[in-house]
Amino acid sequence: MFYKKYIVALLLVFVIKAQDFSSGPYGTQFFDIAGPFIIEDLGLRQSGDLDGDRFINLKDVLLYTSYLDGEISFSDQELNYADINQDLSIDIIDIILDIKKIFNFSPALWSFEDSWIGGESYILIPSNTLWQQNVKLELLQNSPSNVHYIFLSNLDSNYDDMLNLKSEFDIILNQFSPELKSHWLNHLHFSAKKISEYDNWLSEGLANRQALVINQFQLLQEVGSLSNPDGFIGNYLHYLAHEALFYDYEWNALNEDQSTYDEVTVFEKEHYTGGWASTIETIVEFPDLETLDNYSGMSIELLRGCPDANGNYSDQGCDDYDRIARMFICDEDGSNCNEAARWITPFDRQPHHLTDISPFISMLKPGGNKIVKFQESGWPNSLLTMRFRFYHGQDMTDTPQEFQPMWVGTIPFNPDFDTNTPPIVFEVPDDATKVEFVSYITGHGWGCDGFNCAEFCNSKHTFTVNGGVYEFDTSYPEADDNNHCMELETIIEGVIPNQWGTWGYGRAGWCPGQDVHPMITDITDYVSNGEENVIQYSACRESWNGCVDPPICPPNDCYCPEIAVSSYIIIWR
Repeated sequence: MFYKKYIVALLLVFVIKAQDFSSGPYGTQFFDIAGPFIIEDLGLRQSGDLDGDRFINLKDVLLYTSYLDGEISFSDQELNYADINQDLSIDIIDIILDIKKIFNFSPALWSFEDSWIGGESYILIPSNTLWQQNVKLELLQNSPSNVHYIFLSNLDSNYDDMLNLKSEFDIILNQFSPELKSHWLNHLHFSAKKISEYDNWLSEGLANRQALVINQFQLLQEVGSLSNPDGFIGNYLHYLAHEALFYDYEWNALNEDQSTYDEVTVFEKEHYTGGWASTIETIVEFPDLETLDNYSGMSIELLRGCPDANGNYSDQGCDDYDRIARMFICDEDGSNCNEAARWITPFDRQPHHLTDISPFISMLKPGGNKIVKFQESGWPNSLLTMRFRFYHGQDMTDTPQEFQPMWVGTIPFNPDFDTNTPPIVFEVPDDATKVEFVSYITGHGWGCDGFNCAEFCNSKHTFTVNGGVYEFDTSYPEADDNNHCMELETIIEGVIPNQWGTWGYGRAGWCPGQDVHPMITDITDYVSNGEENVIQYSACRESWNGCVDPPICPPNDCYCPEIAVSSYIIIWR
């Protein structure tokens, strides 16, 4: 009754894949493998707890007597909890053992390693200031089903604090359906002992942190800002659900069967730094043409980590602003560089994405050595990991073979936009089997005219093939939505959440901390093989009155609006 439709969907669609618990080596830095630990868990049900309240008390003894008197029956699950000595019989011995537990109660032990099945995340929360907030219902409402929340502290009042915290969650869970209640009872954990009293890595790992994530790959991950980006007020417990949603995106995107693709590494934790808009590049040997022709697709993995003073991963080493980041594929001599992938960097966080760029496998043909370049539009400071994935195909009959650049560059979004993007003539070979128009289009700058173009206004981009034989367009109504980039539906599409800047506002074709997906349009039926074809491009600003001219940039120090475009005709054979 509390869950929004899309959250219900999340609960239903996540498929957890079995994954062995890693044998290490373990560490306590971000991106290190998280090691085993055990806590005394007030939220864990143990034998003798017949009513499922996570305590052993007189109510449980009375249920035993009612069962033995034939007044009630037990389910198979209840029988398992009732049979304390596991002799397959419920009798007076179990009652005696239950009474002993009342006078010598100790919480059950919860083991991270034993609970590990892969595909679930674990968020450890040592900050009692977060617990005190009245947003616990929102935390559960916004969370995917495959996250564990583990509450711990080093306060002398820890035991009583945990009892109170558990009781608050119990009140909430009693409003849920039996299925949801049972689920969260097994995913909420309350440490009965102080962090410092455990003989494990938790004291070191949680020091000076309000929360810490162990993601689905068993890696320690940093938690970002839990403040509302509209004014950066407060710290909110339920914003931790954003972290869980992003790591689900990361897991679902990156956790592919390694037998289904070949991998080519470009950079591996390469420190990328330099002046404004500097590039980092390397020569990469790609497969030959025959091999490339037998791949069904291609994606690019990017982990843009940031170094702290010791060279470890840390948000503190990241850029304070959102930047355009691009990957270019060039000939071996450095010529003919073309943009094949685009990302927008986040404010002070470390994104990790896998993006389908299959049309641009044409840029690698006929194979062999190519220069791969990466560039950010600011002052870079990154630990860069980048890999290509080439997916195995079966008896591929046609694949992207050739590309022709169309409009490329940063074009002022002003009344002269259409003049600056004149029609382009392109040829389609006789033997082409498919023709695609593929483009990256993102709006940047905000001018001084009140429209906040082109970053925060809706621009419409229209393409016309062969004088009107076919027309298609794209627009960005989300640019008018002040909360678009921090909506739950957007985070699960790959926006890294809880950034340290104005990440929540919608933009024209992008969000900070997200990969930009190429727009792909099949125009095969509207072009003529063996002949010249024409494509036209126009753009306008969407308003309530319809489509109007882009704004005029005034003669001052404003960041004038502009459209960053990379567009191509892709020929399949």
